[in-house]
Amino acid sequence: MVIGFRIFPEGFAYVVLDGTQSAPAVVAKGRLSLPKNHSWPACLSWVRKQLGEVLLTHDFEGACIKTIEPMAKRKSVERLQIEAVIKEYLHSAKALDCNTRIKSQLKRDIKDFTDAARYIERVLTETDTLSELNTPQYQEATLAAVSELPED
Repeated sequence: MVIGFRIFPEGFAYVVLDGTQSAPAVVAKGRLSLPKNHSWPACLSWVRKQLGEVLLTHDFEGACIKTIEPMAKRKSVERLQIEAVIKEYLHSAKALDCNTRIKSQLKRDIKDFTDAARYIERVLTETDTLSELNTPQYQEATLAAVSELPED
């Protein structure tokens, strides 16, 4: 099993997959929003706690975060800090190095996808088991997880 993340300034989404890149199976998904009226350090602590709960429920061997594209007009410091908390926690709790990938790296690591990186979302529409995750909140987390699955 593998997990993929997409971080938002106000929280994060995760998708847990099993199987292979050509035959993925959705195990779990979630979209979690940061608590309101908390200090930023308290919010980061909350992220760590939520991730711990996901780890108790699912045992995965690979993890990936779809990170901010280098050419993005609006770069979010909050998003990067949440990414850092997730990477640190996975390393501390599971000795797991969490990868970060941009679209071109997702394209490279999803072996059967041959179109341009900007069309990487087609992986979801071309795979029956993933089509339900072709939504703004789960799309990039799903692609990050697929990139961690074995080829076959």
